Amino acid sequence: MYSTCVKKMIISGLLIISVNLLFAQQKFSSGALSVSIDGKGNITSMESLPAGKNLAPRDSTGVLLQLVKEGKRYKPLAAVFTKNTIALHYPDKQMAKISVTSKKAFLRFELIEISKEADAVIWGPFNTSLAGTIGNTVGVVRSSAFAIGMLALNTKTTGGELVNDEGAVYERGTTAVKKDFGSALQAFTVNRSRDRVITVWNSWKNVPVKGIPEGKPEGSAIAIFGGKPSDVLSIISAIEQTEGLPHPLWKKEWIRQSALTGRPYMITSFSEETIDTLLRYAKSMGLEGIYHEGPFSTWGNFELDKKLFPNGIKGFAKCVQKAHALDLRLGFHTLTTFITTNDAYVTPKPHPHLATAGSSLLQEAIDEHATVINILSPAYFEMRSDLNSIRIGDEIIRFRAVSNNAPYQLLDCVRGAFGTQKSNHPKGAAVSRLIDHPYKVFFPDWILQKEIAGNIARFINDTGADQLDFDGHEGTYATGMGNLSLEGFAEDVYKAIKHPVVFGSSRSGHYFWHMNDYLNWGEPWYGGFRESQSDYRIDNQVYYENNYMPNMLGWFLITSQTKPEDVDWMLARAAGYHAGYALVVRYDAVKNNPFIHEIVEQVNSWTEAQQKNAFSPAQKQWLKIPENDVHLQRDGSNAWKMYRYKKITFEHLPKVLQPGEPTSSEWTFENKTGKQNVQLVLLAAGDKGEISNPVIELDNSLRIQPPLNLKAGQSLVIDHSDTATLYDQKGKFVKKVVLTQALPELSEGNHHLLFDGTFTESADIKVKITLKLLDGTEKVQAK
Repeated sequence: MYSTCVKKMIISGLLIISVNLLFAQQKFSSGALSVSIDGKGNITSMESLPAGKNLAPRDSTGVLLQLVKEGKRYKPLAAVFTKNTIALHYPDKQMAKISVTSKKAFLRFELIEISKEADAVIWGPFNTSLAGTIGNTVGVVRSSAFAIGMLALNTKTTGGELVNDEGAVYERGTTAVKKDFGSALQAFTVNRSRDRVITVWNSWKNVPVKGIPEGKPEGSAIAIFGGKPSDVLSIISAIEQTEGLPHPLWKKEWIRQSALTGRPYMITSFSEETIDTLLRYAKSMGLEGIYHEGPFSTWGNFELDKKLFPNGIKGFAKCVQKAHALDLRLGFHTLTTFITTNDAYVTPKPHPHLATAGSSLLQEAIDEHATVINILSPAYFEMRSDLNSIRIGDEIIRFRAVSNNAPYQLLDCVRGAFGTQKSNHPKGAAVSRLIDHPYKVFFPDWILQKEIAGNIARFINDTGADQLDFDGHEGTYATGMGNLSLEGFAEDVYKAIKHPVVFGSSRSGHYFWHMNDYLNWGEPWYGGFRESQSDYRIDNQVYYENNYMPNMLGWFLITSQTKPEDVDWMLARAAGYHAGYALVVRYDAVKNNPFIHEIVEQVNSWTEAQQKNAFSPAQKQWLKIPENDVHLQRDGSNAWKMYRYKKITFEHLPKVLQPGEPTSSEWTFENKTGKQNVQLVLLAAGDKGEISNPVIELDNSLRIQPPLNLKAGQSLVIDHSDTATLYDQKGKFVKKVVLTQALPELSEGNHHLLFDGTFTESADIKVKITLKLLDGTEKVQAK
């Protein structure tokens, strides 16, 4: 009887202990943050220390780790805490074990065990009430008083929301996202250790993707930290160095605290013959370096263009040495994992590890002349692509289409494509669809991608080049490994190089952020100097600032027609945002632009003033506004004069009047700033029609009648020269227009302006006449 009672008491006690252990809330603290996790794995508080303010939203509880299986997400039912570990239990007897380590400045969570059936795990979301600034890529949210961040600690851990089977983050970043209650931080790891059939690169359906040993979810790890906003970069630096993450230096300074990596540079197509001239211009402009826009004749093995570099690697290395002698960096451009069809990975014998979307089998043997090929299944051949190519053995074959009904046939085949060998192929041979792209290129699989990373690193090491953009970075998605591929490729290159290199990219990435010196988005190919992606360039600045990236304005093209006032416009925006940029300056433009020496002085002057922080906060705010025109001129050592301009716009509309009544429009305006040259712009604003016989009269005496018809969208720029410049609707140069006389200097005081012209019938346009006048000068002084 006594024995039975004792046993019951012991059992009851053990149950109480187990229940208390199961549902107890555990607090983990490090640095300026403590995180509390309850007995169900929920994040119940995130407290700023030492204040103890809970920054977790009361009604939107976060979770430590979710498990994903067959498309469903599971939150833990229970959490059992032991020393330094948390065991999470999920429905269907699934489980995960996490190690927890309190470091000096952050909490470290690592997945050390997981049910074999799991397809993925999701860290978080860690929900916070912070909503001021969302660093969506870097994974930091902050108010004016406190910041909380999440960092993935390896490439298998992807910062962001899991929205597809491949584990790709196609948005700029979702490691931190804004919510109604504040913000959320999350990361994930996909189980890539086993074979899968998934959609690849968001377009290629049902692609068989082989498992890789390094794809196991075990080892997925994150750091959680908190602190004052001013301390965030110091904390991240400590995490990088503690955890062995990429921590690149440029000129002995961490890139996140260096002013050099985001400075302007020149993009050009130099050769061994022209390098000296272009380096001289880059140095004269005050730029950080020179970047070759296309030195290779092939991508994949990266064979140098022999016309540009007849001495090959040694010739390119010599160019690098010349740049370094002037304290300039020298880089090169390529499209990351894009493989051109003339590369040795394709021709004459295609590499067995070119990326494929899937395979079928030959239904019957074919000889080398067959142009209709019978296959078992049409599944991977129905999608049309730019190269529409298959590989059978060592032959690449292009086809027009696949038949709709059995027996399925590839039609109108072109044999021995891209210099491969036409061959006979036996029945049952694999017919593999190659993944391609509108740039008319192929891609590597996971294995070949690592070799290509080695090729890029080898070129860098052999030449001493020290700048590279991972342009076309999204091509890494062709492997089917999502962001593991995108960020792993960059890390493979980073680990293999033997000297510091400045890295840019066409895409952002949470883990890549550690290696990514700058993002220089905005291209010049879609309009004039000012017009091409103008809003996009400005909108990017908030993203850069939120993610601790240097401000960059993108690429700007200097042609033989580029005028100094357009360059001033760009440089003003750069000064306003304290931003870098790239000037695309080709050798022909250097030789043929009559204003090149003036442009060189402008770039040098603005760059020096910007780097010496000569502009006041108020001046910077004014310079950010795209509508504001300005000119900067040296005024002694460390001093400049800034000439501000105002614009006055008038409109002329078609008029229906009685016969003989004047159709012209007239206005008066005032010049308040003394005698000056002015600029006048005529814009045919609208969608269709044109204006013939345009006439401008100034002060009832000067008459200018440009000999042209102004079409919808076109603009004509008239200044104090005897030629005007015509631009199309995108701001691109069309032609020079000879005038009978130039605009004279405008005296101070009131003036009269008249415009007239003949509109075509049913024209849907109006004429905007814009006068640009000097509005005042300001002193700019470096402290």
